[in-house]
Amino acid sequence: MKIVIIEDEQDLGVLLRNFLVRQLNILTPDASVKVAASLIEGIACINDLGPDWIFIDNNLPDGKGINEIQRIKNVHKDRHTKVVMMSAMTNLKEEALKNGADFFLDKPISFVEVRNIFANY
Repeated sequence: MKIVIIEDEQDLGVLLRNFLVRQLNILTPDASVKVAASLIEGIACINDLGPDWIFIDNNLPDGKGINEIQRIKNVHKDRHTKVVMMSAMTNLKEEALKNGADFFLDKPISFVEVRNIFANY
């Protein structure tokens, strides 16, 4: 399983990465899970890795994650990439889902909720 996390809060990105590596028993984390701190870096990781899952924050230094969801889904529709929008702005949930996000996580992130997302897959 390949995962890209686009999160400008470095500590949260690393915590989420480490949690997913343990929970999903990813044997090659350096090759399979990438953390990016900006949209530009994140899109490059997505294009390079071809991930199965993308976790994307909304407020990033170079733009809004919510504005990239449709583009990501369109480019990777043949891979059925799942997109998880993360934001403290709960009023964005409906718009994120309408734009193609598969899941929405409220910040602060609940790792129980993250585990529940993967329980169905």
